[in-house]
Amino acid sequence: MSIDVRGRDGVIVVTLTGRIIGPAGGELRQTLNQQLENIDAPKVLFDLGEVTRIDSSGLGTLVATQVTVARKGGRAAFINIGENIQNLLVMGRLITVFESYDSEEEAIVGLTS
Repeated sequence: MSIDVRGRDGVIVVTLTGRIIGPAGGELRQTLNQQLENIDAPKVLFDLGEVTRIDSSGLGTLVATQVTVARKGGRAAFINIGENIQNLLVMGRLITVFESYDSEEEAIVGLTS
């Protein structure tokens, strides 16, 4: 798994690539916690277009991040959710926890308005 974190118009854009399984979930959690540590009302956008597989640990990390962001008065969203990942989110009833957008541009506008 690789993690690319960048800022765009006040939104933290997290692009994930590969498999988020096992220890990768912990690595992702650590990276996200560092990014969110000193930010009030964070806006986080997860680009899942290149994620090939995610396990319960990875899903748990995404949900924990959503909880942290919400407690700080922020918002989190997904873009480019693949069919396999979407099926997992639907089966786990997590699809309603996150906002979802069709493109990065749409998400940036949606999260900053």
